Amino acid sequence: MDSRLDFSPPYPETGNISRRTTGWIGETTRQVETWSAPPGLLLKVSGGSDFYIGPDGETIRRVGDDRSPLSALDREILLGPALVLALALRGTWSLHASAARLHGQTTVFLGESGRGKSTLAAYLGDSGWQRVADDILPATLEPEGVRVWPRFPQLKLPAGEQPGLTLPEQLPLDRICVLENVEVDATPGLQLLPPGQAVRLLISHTAGTRLFGPATLARHLAFCAAVAGQIPVYRLAYPHCQEALPEIATLLEGPC
Repeated sequence: MDSRLDFSPPYPETGNISRRTTGWIGETTRQVETWSAPPGLLLKVSGGSDFYIGPDGETIRRVGDDRSPLSALDREILLGPALVLALALRGTWSLHASAARLHGQTTVFLGESGRGKSTLAAYLGDSGWQRVADDILPATLEPEGVRVWPRFPQLKLPAGEQPGLTLPEQLPLDRICVLENVEVDATPGLQLLPPGQAVRLLISHTAGTRLFGPATLARHLAFCAAVAGQIPVYRLAYPHCQEALPEIATLLEGPC
Protein backbone atom coordinates (compact mmCIF):
# COMPACT_ATOMS: atom_id res chain seq x y z
CA MET A 1 0.00 0.00 0.00
CA ASP A 2 1.26 3.46 -0.93
CA SER A 3 1.55 5.49 2.29
CA ARG A 4 3.52 8.45 0.92
CA LEU A 5 2.88 11.49 3.04
CA ASP A 6 2.11 14.04 0.38
CA PHE A 7 1.16 14.50 -3.25
CA SER A 8 1.46 17.31 -5.70
CA PRO A 9 -1.38 19.60 -6.81
CA PRO A 10 -4.03 19.45 -8.01
CA TYR A 11 -5.45 18.00 -4.80
CA PRO A 12 -8.66 15.99 -4.91
CA GLU A 13 -11.69 18.25 -5.07
CA THR A 14 -13.94 17.44 -2.13
CA GLY A 15 -17.66 17.16 -2.63
CA ASN A 16 -20.34 16.24 -0.11
CA ILE A 17 -19.79 14.78 3.31
CA SER A 18 -20.47 11.05 3.26
CA ARG A 19 -20.21 9.95 6.89
CA ARG A 20 -19.77 11.68 10.24
CA THR A 21 -19.08 9.92 13.54
CA THR A 22 -16.79 10.14 16.57
CA GLY A 23 -13.89 7.96 17.65
CA TRP A 24 -11.26 7.67 20.37
CA ILE A 25 -8.10 8.91 18.67
CA GLY A 26 -5.11 10.61 20.22
CA GLU A 27 -6.29 10.02 23.79
CA THR A 28 -9.59 11.82 23.30
CA THR A 29 -12.91 11.61 21.45
CA ARG A 30 -12.65 13.30 18.06
CA GLN A 31 -15.02 13.97 15.19
CA VAL A 32 -14.32 11.74 12.18
CA GLU A 33 -15.71 12.47 8.71
CA THR A 34 -15.43 11.06 5.23
CA TRP A 35 -16.00 13.30 2.20
CA SER A 36 -16.35 12.43 -1.45
CA ALA A 37 -13.14 13.31 -3.28
CA PRO A 38 -13.45 11.71 -6.72
CA PRO A 39 -12.17 9.24 -7.58
CA GLY A 40 -11.58 8.41 -3.89
CA LEU A 41 -12.56 9.89 -0.56
CA LEU A 42 -11.12 12.20 2.06
CA LEU A 43 -10.82 11.27 5.73
CA LYS A 44 -10.94 14.17 8.18
CA VAL A 45 -10.22 13.78 11.90
CA SER A 46 -10.52 16.88 14.08
CA GLY A 47 -7.12 18.21 15.10
CA GLY A 48 -5.18 16.14 12.56
CA SER A 49 -4.22 16.17 8.91
CA ASP A 50 -6.62 15.09 6.17
CA PHE A 51 -5.88 11.83 4.36
CA TYR A 52 -6.89 10.96 0.82
CA ILE A 53 -7.82 7.30 0.23
CA GLY A 54 -7.89 6.02 -3.32
CA PRO A 55 -11.03 4.36 -4.72
CA ASP A 56 -9.64 0.85 -4.45
CA GLY A 57 -7.88 1.35 -1.12
CA GLU A 58 -4.43 0.96 -2.68
CA THR A 59 -3.34 4.51 -1.85
CA ILE A 60 -3.31 6.56 1.35
CA ARG A 61 -1.79 10.04 1.13
CA ARG A 62 -1.65 12.95 3.52
CA VAL A 63 -3.17 16.01 1.89
CA GLY A 64 -0.73 18.85 1.26
CA ASP A 65 2.87 19.12 0.16
CA ASP A 66 4.38 19.49 3.64
CA ARG A 67 7.24 17.00 3.94
CA SER A 68 7.51 17.35 7.70
CA PRO A 69 7.41 14.13 9.77
CA LEU A 70 4.08 12.74 10.87
CA SER A 71 2.88 13.96 14.22
CA ALA A 72 1.88 11.36 16.81
CA LEU A 73 -1.78 12.12 16.09
CA ASP A 74 -1.34 11.85 12.31
CA ARG A 75 0.46 8.53 12.74
CA GLU A 76 -2.46 7.23 14.79
CA ILE A 77 -4.93 8.43 12.15
CA LEU A 78 -2.88 6.83 9.36
CA LEU A 79 -2.48 3.47 11.11
CA GLY A 80 -6.00 3.60 12.58
CA PRO A 81 -9.09 4.82 10.69
CA ALA A 82 -7.30 5.56 7.41
CA LEU A 83 -5.75 2.11 7.13
CA VAL A 84 -8.90 0.35 8.39
CA LEU A 85 -11.01 2.16 5.77
CA ALA A 86 -8.51 1.53 2.96
CA LEU A 87 -8.40 -2.18 3.81
CA ALA A 88 -12.19 -2.37 3.83
CA LEU A 89 -12.29 -0.99 0.29
CA ARG A 90 -10.06 -3.95 -0.64
CA GLY A 91 -12.28 -6.52 1.08
CA THR A 92 -10.14 -6.83 4.21
CA TRP A 93 -12.10 -6.37 7.43
CA SER A 94 -10.43 -5.24 10.66
CA LEU A 95 -11.86 -7.05 13.67
CA HIS A 96 -11.79 -5.59 17.19
CA ALA A 97 -9.89 -8.65 18.34
CA SER A 98 -6.94 -10.17 20.08
CA ALA A 99 -5.80 -13.64 19.07
CA ALA A 100 -3.55 -16.50 20.10
CA ARG A 101 -2.42 -19.75 18.51
CA LEU A 102 -1.91 -23.25 19.96
CA HIS A 103 -1.16 -26.56 18.20
CA GLY A 104 -1.55 -24.90 14.80
CA GLN A 105 -5.02 -23.53 15.61
CA THR A 106 -5.76 -19.79 15.68
CA THR A 107 -8.39 -18.54 18.13
CA VAL A 108 -9.70 -14.98 17.82
CA PHE A 109 -11.19 -13.14 20.81
CA LEU A 110 -13.70 -10.44 19.93
CA GLY A 111 -14.52 -7.64 22.33
CA GLU A 112 -14.67 -3.90 22.75
CA SER A 113 -11.93 -2.00 24.58
CA GLY A 114 -11.86 -2.87 28.26
CA ARG A 115 -13.48 -6.30 27.86
CA GLY A 116 -10.19 -8.09 28.60
CA LYS A 117 -9.21 -9.46 25.21
CA SER A 118 -5.67 -8.04 25.40
CA THR A 119 -5.24 -9.36 28.93
CA LEU A 120 -6.36 -12.81 27.84
CA ALA A 121 -4.09 -12.93 24.78
CA ALA A 122 -1.12 -11.72 26.83
CA TYR A 123 -1.75 -14.38 29.49
CA LEU A 124 -2.05 -17.13 26.87
CA GLY A 125 1.16 -15.88 25.27
CA ASP A 126 2.91 -16.43 28.59
CA SER A 127 1.31 -19.88 29.02
CA GLY A 128 2.52 -21.82 26.01
CA TRP A 129 0.38 -20.22 23.32
CA GLN A 130 1.72 -17.93 20.59
CA ARG A 131 0.25 -14.46 20.74
CA VAL A 132 -1.11 -13.30 17.36
CA ALA A 133 -2.82 -9.93 17.91
CA ASP A 134 -3.59 -7.48 20.70
CA ASP A 135 -6.48 -5.23 19.62
CA ILE A 136 -7.09 -5.17 15.85
CA LEU A 137 -6.82 -8.12 13.46
CA PRO A 138 -7.62 -7.92 9.72
CA ALA A 139 -9.42 -10.88 8.17
CA THR A 140 -10.26 -11.90 4.61
CA LEU A 141 -12.27 -14.57 2.87
CA GLU A 142 -9.99 -16.56 0.57
CA PRO A 143 -10.74 -19.57 -1.69
CA GLU A 144 -9.05 -21.82 0.89
CA GLY A 145 -11.02 -20.35 3.81
CA VAL A 146 -10.98 -17.45 6.28
CA ARG A 147 -7.54 -15.95 6.86
CA VAL A 148 -6.22 -13.43 9.38
CA TRP A 149 -3.29 -11.06 8.86
CA PRO A 150 -1.19 -10.74 12.05
CA ARG A 151 1.27 -8.12 10.81
CA PHE A 152 -1.24 -5.29 11.21
CA PRO A 153 0.30 -2.66 13.56
CA GLN A 154 -0.94 -3.04 17.13
CA LEU A 155 -0.95 0.58 18.29
CA LYS A 156 -1.14 -0.24 22.00
CA LEU A 157 2.11 -2.25 21.90
CA PRO A 158 5.68 -0.95 21.48
CA ALA A 159 7.40 -1.61 18.15
CA GLY A 160 9.56 -4.36 19.61
CA GLU A 161 6.57 -6.24 21.06
CA GLN A 162 4.49 -6.53 17.90
CA PRO A 163 3.29 -10.18 17.81
CA GLY A 164 3.22 -10.28 14.01
CA LEU A 165 6.99 -9.77 13.72
CA THR A 166 7.63 -13.52 14.03
CA LEU A 167 4.48 -14.79 12.33
CA PRO A 168 3.63 -15.59 8.70
CA GLU A 169 1.90 -12.90 6.68
CA GLN A 170 -1.40 -14.75 7.02
CA LEU A 171 -2.84 -17.55 9.15
CA PRO A 172 -6.00 -19.68 8.93
CA LEU A 173 -8.77 -18.72 11.34
CA ASP A 174 -10.08 -21.74 13.25
CA ARG A 175 -12.29 -20.47 16.09
CA ILE A 176 -13.87 -17.22 17.29
CA CYS A 177 -14.75 -16.45 20.89
CA VAL A 178 -16.85 -13.40 21.79
CA LEU A 179 -16.01 -12.26 25.31
CA GLU A 180 -18.97 -11.83 27.64
CA ASN A 181 -18.01 -10.33 30.98
CA VAL A 182 -19.64 -12.12 33.91
CA GLU A 183 -19.31 -11.82 37.67
CA VAL A 184 -15.80 -12.52 38.97
CA ASP A 185 -17.03 -15.59 40.87
CA ALA A 186 -18.86 -17.05 37.85
CA THR A 187 -17.65 -20.18 36.08
CA PRO A 188 -16.04 -19.64 32.66
CA GLY A 189 -17.85 -21.39 29.82
CA LEU A 190 -18.14 -21.69 26.05
CA GLN A 191 -21.45 -21.64 24.21
CA LEU A 192 -21.67 -22.28 20.47
CA LEU A 193 -23.74 -19.56 18.83
CA PRO A 194 -26.22 -20.01 15.97
CA PRO A 195 -25.11 -18.47 12.64
CA GLY A 196 -27.58 -15.56 12.78
CA GLN A 197 -26.35 -14.42 16.17
CA ALA A 198 -22.75 -14.97 15.08
CA VAL A 199 -23.28 -12.69 12.07
CA ARG A 200 -24.64 -9.88 14.25
CA LEU A 201 -21.68 -10.12 16.63
CA LEU A 202 -19.16 -10.14 13.78
CA ILE A 203 -20.76 -7.00 12.37
CA SER A 204 -20.68 -5.22 15.74
CA HIS A 205 -17.04 -6.14 16.38
CA THR A 206 -15.63 -4.87 13.08
CA ALA A 207 -13.71 -1.60 13.20
CA GLY A 208 -14.69 1.34 11.02
CA THR A 209 -18.20 0.25 10.01
CA ARG A 210 -19.66 3.70 10.81
CA LEU A 211 -17.48 5.07 7.99
CA PHE A 212 -18.57 2.50 5.38
CA GLY A 213 -20.71 3.51 2.42
CA PRO A 214 -23.65 1.36 1.25
CA ALA A 215 -21.62 -0.80 -1.15
CA THR A 216 -18.93 -1.48 1.46
CA LEU A 217 -21.57 -2.30 4.09
CA ALA A 218 -23.14 -4.84 1.72
CA ARG A 219 -19.78 -6.53 1.11
CA HIS A 220 -19.10 -6.56 4.84
CA LEU A 221 -22.43 -8.23 5.56
CA ALA A 222 -21.65 -10.90 2.97
CA PHE A 223 -18.25 -11.47 4.58
CA CYS A 224 -19.75 -11.87 8.08
CA ALA A 225 -22.36 -14.32 6.79
CA ALA A 226 -19.67 -16.38 5.05
CA VAL A 227 -17.48 -16.45 8.18
CA ALA A 228 -20.40 -17.51 10.38
CA GLY A 229 -21.10 -20.34 7.94
CA GLN A 230 -17.52 -21.62 8.02
CA ILE A 231 -16.04 -20.85 11.45
CA PRO A 232 -17.49 -21.84 14.85
CA VAL A 233 -18.32 -18.75 16.91
CA TYR A 234 -18.62 -19.14 20.69
CA ARG A 235 -19.72 -16.91 23.51
CA LEU A 236 -16.99 -17.07 26.16
CA ALA A 237 -18.29 -16.36 29.68
CA TYR A 238 -15.27 -14.46 30.96
CA PRO A 239 -14.82 -13.39 34.58
CA HIS A 240 -12.51 -10.45 34.00
CA CYS A 241 -10.08 -11.11 36.83
CA GLN A 242 -6.56 -12.49 37.01
CA GLU A 243 -7.60 -15.47 39.13
CA ALA A 244 -9.90 -16.81 36.39
CA LEU A 245 -7.28 -16.84 33.62
CA PRO A 246 -5.81 -20.31 34.33
CA GLU A 247 -9.29 -21.86 34.23
CA ILE A 248 -10.09 -20.02 31.01
CA ALA A 249 -6.83 -21.23 29.43
CA THR A 250 -7.65 -24.83 30.39
CA LEU A 251 -11.15 -24.43 28.94
CA LEU A 252 -9.76 -23.09 25.66
CA GLU A 253 -7.18 -25.88 25.40
CA GLY A 254 -9.85 -28.57 25.61
CA PRO A 255 -12.17 -29.76 22.81
CA CYS A 256 -15.21 -27.60 22.09
